Amino acid sequence: MQIRDYAKHKTVVEVPNLVELQLKAYNHFLQLDRPSIDRRNQGLEAILKELFPVKSYDEKMTLDYLGHELGRPRYSPDECRRLKLTYGAPFKVRFRLVKEESVEEEVYLGEIPLMIGGGEFIINGSERVIVSQLHRSPGIDFDEEVHAGAKKLQVCWIIP
Repeated sequence: MQIRDYAKHKTVVEVPNLVELQLKAYNHFLQLDRPSIDRRNQGLEAILKELFPVKSYDEKMTLDYLGHELGRPRYSPDECRRLKLTYGAPFKVRFRLVKEESVEEEVYLGEIPLMIGGGEFIINGSERVIVSQLHRSPGIDFDEEVHAGAKKLQVCWIIP
């Protein structure tokens, strides 16, 4: 079988980093590179500030948001794959309950999955990606179909 190349240009366009946008957006959302007191009002910080303070129905008590921390992951990515766990950081929020005698406490709210490598998460031991891989279509796909009366029909699809 002989392969014919009808391309006019031999140069290939370099594939862009398709995951870069998602990596930047997730880092922007979590702000892991900033300490709790130095976080900007964006992402997770903005969501928490929008929800609080919460007041009781009689307005005698108020729950104020003071800040949040994402701890170090308990397991490494390889351990999470092996043990069928989610790779994430413990999510703790510091609250102040304002009443006759105020109380401040740090509350564990769960784990926030962390992105690894090229934009994937490890959820229950298996990797989940947020961007599907780039698939280059062949351009033209040929097929042969058999119709009524055993008549053969040649078909092609042009895929841009």
